[in-house]
Amino acid sequence: MTHARIPADPSTDLHLPRPRTKPVPDAVVWGLGITRIVIGAGLIVSPVGLARGLGIDAVTARRVGWMARVAGAREMAIGAGTIVALRRGDPVDGWVAAQAFSDGVDAVAFATSAARGDVAPVRGWGLALFAASGSISEALAVAALRR
Repeated sequence: MTHARIPADPSTDLHLPRPRTKPVPDAVVWGLGITRIVIGAGLIVSPVGLARGLGIDAVTARRVGWMARVAGAREMAIGAGTIVALRRGDPVDGWVAAQAFSDGVDAVAFATSAARGDVAPVRGWGLALFAASGSISEALAVAALRR
């Protein structure tokens, strides 16, 4: 005599795939992108502000304002790329890695300028540490995204 087999309850089957949670929530990636765009826009609109904030005299700050605009354009491009990739559902790890690299380079530049006395030391070192913290947190986000 054959017995009919009752199908197992799928909710109790331990071998069913479970939905994955995102290692880095979209809101965090969205925030990274928006922050880049806002900072970049600030550097473009007021290129003298960063230099003056670092203790550089007004004449020199105006003369090197074009460099702040270049940095602002870079920030906006990386931020926009991050958001476009996120909205399209494309991988964002490369864009977040670009943010980590960018902040790492900024940290080295601020630290070097502070060590050489080109900028007010406390402000230069403070911005170097701020940029380094961003680079580290973004690198950790990249590692989580790539798991």
